[in-house]
Amino acid sequence: MAEPFADMKEQDAPAAHPGDMEAANKKKTVSRWSETVSTNYADLIFILCSLTTGLCDGVIYASFGCFISMQTGNTIFLGLGAAGIPDNKPYGWLKSLTSISGFFVGSFVFAKVMRFFGNRKRSTLTVSFAVQSLFVLVAAAIIQSDSIPHALNNQPTSGPLFLELIPLAILAFQFGGQIAASRGMGFNELPTVVLTSVYFDIASDPGLIDAVPKNVKRNRRIGSVVAIVTGAIIAGWLCRSDAEMQSALWISGFIKACMSAGWIFWPAQA
Repeated sequence: MAEPFADMKEQDAPAAHPGDMEAANKKKTVSRWSETVSTNYADLIFILCSLTTGLCDGVIYASFGCFISMQTGNTIFLGLGAAGIPDNKPYGWLKSLTSISGFFVGSFVFAKVMRFFGNRKRSTLTVSFAVQSLFVLVAAAIIQSDSIPHALNNQPTSGPLFLELIPLAILAFQFGGQIAASRGMGFNELPTVVLTSVYFDIASDPGLIDAVPKNVKRNRRIGSVVAIVTGAIIAGWLCRSDAEMQSALWISGFIKACMSAGWIFWPAQA
């Protein structure tokens, strides 16, 4: 026999309060941002970072005569500057010193902040790459405005163009964030900003000729080399085209913005 008050019980059930639903949604959002992202296929992000390294370093070296990520070369340029070499770039050492300093400070800041909030947290990676993208785009805008000479034929006799130090410092700083993210995700074989140690690791790998599925770290290293070389080739042709060097920076900034957005939707660690 049906209960006479069954319908009344169903009608008397309290409806969900809008405030409770809002609190639940807020809690869900906060929980998502605090998730640890999966490392599956995340190496592809950092191989793409290597492409931006080739793009940015290529155009900066072609126009300003220094690097913004590969600091070994800048260290040599700094040492040569003590002897006034090369003669036609008496302030070249200052550009290299600015880049080294920017990279050092960027590495320190990004590493400390990312470690504090969690290297693999979704929010940490999203914000880190958003900041990197912003810095690259700001540098691109500065150069696009033509406030800083950057034509290829101006580079050998550029002299004391101290305004060049602004985009150099900005770009070098954000590359510190790039390697901090790579190391924080555990991809030590993908520094994304240097190749000397990568070349050694490839050459000395006992599994160098293993099948592709059997040696993931080797695959990542080779992918990074190919990406940097590809970026440098593209940078060279962009410098010679009407698009000029700033186009490579716009492209790199856009790529990093896409990476930042990608971390929002990246799968969480199981």
